[in-house]
Parts: sequence; structure tokens; C-alpha cells
Amino acid sequence: MAQPTSHDLLNTYLIASLGFGCFIGWDLIGAFSPATVLLTYTDIPDAFILRLVSLGALVLTYFACKLNADWFFENRVKVAVISTVLSLAVVANAVGGRYFSIPVPLSVVSWVLFGIGSGILDLIWCTYLSLLPTRRTLSTIAAGACLGTLIFVIAASASPASVSLFAITLIPMFSLSLLVFSFKNLPQASILPVKNYRRAPALSAAASISVGAHGILYGFITACMFFISPTAAIIVGGSGIIGSIAALLFSRYEPKIDLDNSFIQRVSLPVIVVGLLLLPLVGETGQVFCGCLVNNALAFSSLLIRGNSCIENAEFQLHPVDRYAQRQVPRWFGFLVGTFVAFVLGTAIPEHAVVFNFVIVIMAGIVVTAFSIYNGNDGRNKEFLNGLLTDQSSPAEAESFVKLPSHFYQRCDEVIAAFDLSPREGEIFYLLAKGRNAKHIQEKLCISSSTVKTHIYRIYQKMGINSQQLLIDAVDNNASRSGDRSAPPTEGV
Repeated sequence: MAQPTSHDLLNTYLIASLGFGCFIGWDLIGAFSPATVLLTYTDIPDAFILRLVSLGALVLTYFACKLNADWFFENRVKVAVISTVLSLAVVANAVGGRYFSIPVPLSVVSWVLFGIGSGILDLIWCTYLSLLPTRRTLSTIAAGACLGTLIFVIAASASPASVSLFAITLIPMFSLSLLVFSFKNLPQASILPVKNYRRAPALSAAASISVGAHGILYGFITACMFFISPTAAIIVGGSGIIGSIAALLFSRYEPKIDLDNSFIQRVSLPVIVVGLLLLPLVGETGQVFCGCLVNNALAFSSLLIRGNSCIENAEFQLHPVDRYAQRQVPRWFGFLVGTFVAFVLGTAIPEHAVVFNFVIVIMAGIVVTAFSIYNGNDGRNKEFLNGLLTDQSSPAEAESFVKLPSHFYQRCDEVIAAFDLSPREGEIFYLLAKGRNAKHIQEKLCISSSTVKTHIYRIYQKMGINSQQLLIDAVDNNASRSGDRSAPPTEGV
């Protein structure tokens, strides 16, 4: 089967970025729904109750997808189409609520369908992004988030309400259409039989707490902004484009940086804590600014973590539905808890500055404690991925390169056999022996820089060396020992 060209891949990434961006717009509309036309027709308590109902349905959806990951993977497109169409019931509910008295059970059902549809659309987009070559996965996700934030601001602030509702209706349908198109044009060789995907270990307790802490902060901040004004909430939601742009810029320099959760936390944690602690000390304008700080830090970190997850899924052939769903359960449960706390503060005990200040301190303590315990490193998951790096039983890796009949490759094969390098390590060894650098290897093999660096580290570790020159010398020395004087020099290969 012919390999996709660079032009084909560029088109694939652009379409994926556009479709994923529409999903991000839909996701933000849900997150800030009490400030949009979907819920402004009703009073504040009812709006928050419906939002909490949808969050509960969202958490249960991810949990159900985790339990039935194989079925969802095999029926991904069909399920995405049905659930996304049904989730538009919230638009019909909003239209009806402006002119009629909608029975409460109907409103509840429509928001349950919204939660289910949002979760499944998110999950299926992650699945698709996990099936693409990983060279531009992070930039695709970050660019999509930039576009999606703009879409959210335009749709949420459009006037009159009928125009806003029409725009909101188009967003998930456009995302769904591009998702169906993308899967239809995805080479079948990119999709393994579902039983062939590896199952990652469950999140550790420390990792779950850290993910849940992110969700609590996000839910709390979004809800607090609504109590200032709907406009303030939309401003904070739209400010996330700065964090998305930062993630996009970071994706350009990612080859020079090891992308892991520890690095992401070191960058985002100070901004989150400063924004939280300043929140009770300033007026409404300052609170909106603090909300923007926290939202941007969370947007930056969540995009990088999402991108890193999709890259690992692709490179290690991990079950994308199973792995992504289990990570979303604590995140959105935390969002539910954070939204509920803000709802109680804003409605049951309003104007109690002491209580609000106390809750802010608790929030800051939760995030610092959770991040300290987790320290950006899920040891169980890292140990699992490191084990896969030396897995020599994968037929896909064993067949991923062809050994050419050359003296150079014969010399390399002898060194590879001597140090018991895995097939993937052998593939990278050839390129290192040719003098290629890590960035070239990343682009050649369409894998992330962190994976390349890990492979190189393990090769050096097995060989007992610490530089590429010593690796090349090992190949040349092997030629001298075997008396291969006619082989061409390494530089010319």
C-alpha cells in the first residue's frame, strides 16, 4: 500500500484541525452554557441544575465507554452520528423555552442527551487523532483549540438570540461531518483490529487526584465568572485562546523539549495558584482577569496533555477509547464538583466574603497538594510505556523497515544483535549510524521527540556509550574486526 505523501498528510492535519476546532467550540459552549442562549431563558438556579445534570451524564458516558471500549471503537462513527444529532435537543429546548413553558422532565432529558453527545464526540475525535501519524498531532490539536475558541466567542456573543442558536446548531454538525469524512478517508491499514490494541494500566490514585483537581478548578472558575455576568464568563472562555496559542507555539519547539506531565505542571501551576489567591482580593474586573489567568493555564496544560496522550496512543498502539475515557472520568467528575461548589456559594450563601475566601484557600491547597503528590509522573503508566519500548514481539515494529543488502546494514545488524536491540531500536540505530540527528529521526519515522529521545537513551544505555560518535565508531570498529575494507564510508550512506 502506498504511503501517504507530505501533501496528503498536510490536508489530513488541516481537516482534522478544523473539525476538532468545531468540537472545541461546542465543548466551550457546554462549559459556559449558563452564559449562552442555551440557558439564559431560565433563572440561575434552574440553569445550573440543568448544567449539573449534563455533567453527571457526561461522567457516566465516559465511564460507560471505558467499560465497553471495544464496542464503542468498532461502532465509533455510527455512535458519534446518533449521539451528536440527539445532543441538539438542547437547542430545541432553548427555542421552546423562549416562547413556551417547557416541562422540567423534557429539559432534563435534553441536557442529559447533550452530556452524552459531547462526551462521545470528544472520545471519537481523540480516537481519530490517535490513528494519525504523530508528527503534527500536537499542532493539530492546538490549532484546532485556537479556532474553536474563536468559534465559541462568535456563536455565544452573536445577536439576536436566533442567530446565536443557529450558529450553535451548525458547530457540532460541521464537526461531525468532518469527523465522518476523516474516518472515511483514513487508510484502513491505520486501524488495527480492536483486539490488537494494547490496554494501558489504570490511572494511579495520585494521577486521578491530580486530574480531578484540574477539573475542580476549571468548573469552579467558569461558574464563578457567570455570577459576575454572562459577558464576564464569555470573556474568560474566550481568553483561552492565549493558552491555545501558547500550546501551538510550544508544539513548534517541542522537538527540543521533553514533553511530559512534570514539565507541563511546572509551567502551569504558578499561574493557577496566583490567579486563585488574587481572586478574593480584587474587584469584579480583577476577578475576570484572574479567571483569565487560571483558564489560560488550564487550557495550555490540558491541550498538551491531550496531545501527549494521542501521540502515545498512536506510537504504542494503545486502545484510544479505553485509555482516553478512563482519564476523562476524574477530570469531568472534578468539573462537576467545582461547578457545584461555585453554585452553592453563589446562590445559597451569597455575599459571604469570609466563606468565599476560605473556599479559595482550600482550592489552592487542593491543587498544590494534588500536584505535589502526583509530581507530574504517573509511575505505573510510565513503567508500562517504557516496557513497550523494548517489546520485541510486535509484528508491526518488526516489519516497519526493510534491511537492504549493503555492507553498512550488515555491520549495523551485527552491532544490533550483539547488544540485543529491539526492532524499533534497530531502526533508529541505522539512522544514528548514518549521522542523522534526533529531529531528522522524528520526522523520518513520524514519532514524537520524547519517544525518539527515549529510544536513543536506551540504545546508548545498552551499548554502554554516551554519544552518537561512539555509536558510529562501534559500527566502524565492527567493520575493521570483520575485515570489511571495501564497505563505503558511513558518511556516504
